[in-house]
Amino acid sequence: MTSDLRQLALGTMLPAFEGTTAPAWLLARLREGMGGVILFGRNIVSPQQVAALVRQIRDVRPDAVVGIDEEGGDVTRIHHDQGSPYPGNRVLSENGDLDATRAVGRGIGAELRDLGINYNLAPIGDYVTDPLSPLTTRSYGRTPRDNAEHAAAWIEGMQEAGVAACVKHYPGLGGSLLDSHLSLGRVAAGRAEFEAEHLRTFVRAAASNVASMMTAHVVVDCLDPEAPTTLSPAVIGGLLRDEIGYDGVLISDALEMHGVLNHASSLPAAAVGALRAGVDALCLGAEQYEEATAAVVAAIVAAVRSGELPVERLEEANRRVAAMARAYPGTVDVPGSADTAAERATGVAAAWGATLVEGDVSIAGAGVHVVTFDDRTSIAAGPVPWGIGPELRGAGVTFADHVLTPPIRDLPDLSHVAPSDVVVAVVRDLPRHPGSAEVFHRLNAPRLVVVDMGYPGTDYPRATGVVRTFGASRASSAAAVRALTRQV
Repeated sequence: MTSDLRQLALGTMLPAFEGTTAPAWLLARLREGMGGVILFGRNIVSPQQVAALVRQIRDVRPDAVVGIDEEGGDVTRIHHDQGSPYPGNRVLSENGDLDATRAVGRGIGAELRDLGINYNLAPIGDYVTDPLSPLTTRSYGRTPRDNAEHAAAWIEGMQEAGVAACVKHYPGLGGSLLDSHLSLGRVAAGRAEFEAEHLRTFVRAAASNVASMMTAHVVVDCLDPEAPTTLSPAVIGGLLRDEIGYDGVLISDALEMHGVLNHASSLPAAAVGALRAGVDALCLGAEQYEEATAAVVAAIVAAVRSGELPVERLEEANRRVAAMARAYPGTVDVPGSADTAAERATGVAAAWGATLVEGDVSIAGAGVHVVTFDDRTSIAAGPVPWGIGPELRGAGVTFADHVLTPPIRDLPDLSHVAPSDVVVAVVRDLPRHPGSAEVFHRLNAPRLVVVDMGYPGTDYPRATGVVRTFGASRASSAAAVRALTRQV
């Protein structure tokens, strides 16, 4: 009985690991029946290496769930060294073409499938209602309807490509200004407002047969004022399963986050509580490896034996995870064999279609000084390169390059800027970085052009021109450079 329980407990686990090859402990747990793994940027060097890594995993468990966070835009693991070639969610919403959004989802899915990855923890379904939200341009935004329809289109494209999508973070944390990695947020909206603005996308995703949803570590007052969704039977069983009628896989957001640990007493306790509430798969987090996996498995087995967690709940979770793995089997093709040129081109066109130009932004014939306020957007995005430097060089522009990194306290020496020169300030989400905003306001130049690659709404009264891209992927960088150089 204990060995059967251990296998059931392992079947809900999707841990992380260190290195670019599968460690022995991970392969041993997969042989025992562990559900799968989650890949992060540190596990990725090249397509060939990722394919070899996934083959290692599938050699010991062919039906393993191999997951990754590949949203496109600001959050990428496959392209973490250079930035995503696909635009992010807010760009796609601003572009307004659902077919383009579907194509981007399909392109990302095809590239993941090519590597044997069969589960993508994307897209973001949260509807951001405040520019200070840590989600910023990861949200489709604009209107609740746009948010829901573009999320559904992206999901359809992803799953057409043969990869299970996972809309997050149910039931919607776009109304919280706190980062769940660091603290437990709260959404205070009334029921009617919450359903219209936040829940709508998840209802629409369920209707689109999304393979999976991820729970939010957030308290929604109108649904359960006591517990975060990840630990709430009312929000999972009562609302999602019974009222909405969703029967796909529900995965927890990373259980290492303080948004859930601030409520539960420990990582193992959070895992047991999540399963009891109705979660099927457990994402332990980016930095939880062998010891954490062993501790959680032991806690689940003990909870079943004590009667705290019904064995039927564990069996149900295993059935859902196994059904998703069967529906989206991962097979490793020849890396790079997926032809996604059309989808990438559609993404580039969408980035240009979303870009707004205000005033005079031309840098033609001028000496150019680029000042990049290289603030990190979020823990989820990680240290992915961004800005316009590579694309500007690719366009043949010579420029002085100044990259300011946190903590940003001082401006570069611009004393040699000539009256005919142009200073291009590249920023994103300045309202979320008051220190950087203060330094930016000290920037004085004869001609100042701002390239804003973040959430819309910030005004730049001293700028002669502004380019707004609504995202910082490579596709959006190319669109910004096109606007600056007036090159088609």
